[in-house]
Amino acid sequence: MKKIVLALAILLMIVPMVGCGENKAQDNNEIHVGVAFYPMKDILQLIKDDLKEDGYELVIHEFSDYQAPNNLLFNKELDANMIQHDYFLQSFNQANNSDLVTVKPIYHATFALYSKDFTTIDEIPSGASITLPDDSTNLSRALYLLGQAGLLTFKDNKTIGLTPDDIESNPKNLQLGDQVPLTSLAQRYTETGLAIMYPTYAKSLELIGDEERLYVEKQDEVTEGYAISLVARNDNKDSEKVKVLIKHVTSDKVRQFLIDNYSWASSPAF
Repeated sequence: MKKIVLALAILLMIVPMVGCGENKAQDNNEIHVGVAFYPMKDILQLIKDDLKEDGYELVIHEFSDYQAPNNLLFNKELDANMIQHDYFLQSFNQANNSDLVTVKPIYHATFALYSKDFTTIDEIPSGASITLPDDSTNLSRALYLLGQAGLLTFKDNKTIGLTPDDIESNPKNLQLGDQVPLTSLAQRYTETGLAIMYPTYAKSLELIGDEERLYVEKQDEVTEGYAISLVARNDNKDSEKVKVLIKHVTSDKVRQFLIDNYSWASSPAF
């Protein structure tokens, strides 16, 4: 009987210890952050020593997709991630019944209509075909950009979640059916001469700065939601870990890093 009681006592001691292991990201001085693309890892490495001075050890987790870092954050295996804008986040929340929240915008990715042959919007001929991204988020963003440029208007003044079916007027009768993955836009642009893409992809064509940019997305209340941001959970957004992370990712040092190293494709959002 004594052996049974002893075994139960040991088991009761082990169970809470296992539970603590599952939420390791929350229960010590480590801050676990997920990243997926340049320059987020570089930004975190830049502030790693600053966080250490504040008593925190930064642990960077790299991913090749966007689903995993959100799942791990939701499951409390990460404290935060830096992989997405708010519109993508809201789609994830709706699909997964989760409560992730944007806590701080970090940078605005440049988004532009590129042209090999034209230098003004007015030069685009009637019936011209413009290559667009084929994923729903970036397709909507591309259509909104064409609206900003005065080339389209939308039913009920719709601004997000746009599809070609939402177009109310298209005075130049632009052809918008050529839609390809983000990673194929640059190659397709060499064939079509008109495409909406990010400088990250245009760079593969050795297009630097404003070269061949016919129209660049303007910042407004809609496009501000596309800022790549620091994301946490509703239950830890006000935690000391997240607060100190916000302090350092929005420092003058990080802002200058973005200006010096990534201004060809972005602008600081803080």
